[in-house]
Amino acid sequence: MNTNLYMYQGHLFPTYLKHGHAADFILPIAKQFCKGKGLDIGGTLDCHFPGAKIINKIFPDEFHAFNLPAKKFDYIFSSHTLEHIFECGQAIKYWKEHIKKEGILFLYLPHPDMLYWHPENCKKHIHSFEPSEIITLLSDFGFDVILCSQRDLFWSFAVVSVNKK
Repeated sequence: MNTNLYMYQGHLFPTYLKHGHAADFILPIAKQFCKGKGLDIGGTLDCHFPGAKIINKIFPDEFHAFNLPAKKFDYIFSSHTLEHIFECGQAIKYWKEHIKKEGILFLYLPHPDMLYWHPENCKKHIHSFEPSEIITLLSDFGFDVILCSQRDLFWSFAVVSVNKK
């Protein structure tokens, strides 16, 4: 078998999906929207949005998804993080409070076509989102969705939204 592919539940997937660093795939596009001072929620030291303050959801003794700096930012970038947060709607609502009016929320999420990333298969994931579900969720919390991609080569999708208030 080709070593660039792996079999999961009878389907072939690219091996690079097992190595993380999903943000690397979307950064060139995200840089077109995320300008100014911002946060990278879920970023790590070796994979994050350049220039953003890293808010890592993993370390409870430091900043995390529900403990952001007490100010407003031009953008929040988050790659492959929302699916790990139990109260994802509350996270969106809380993040919105930290984005300036007309600021950007840029989400990069696993696409539901990737079977391995479904919660029943990947125990780290609590949610699997359809792009339409994220559009509805963001709209319900007062964001204007200006872009929602389809599945990309990293089996993920991006949603760019603007804080209306």
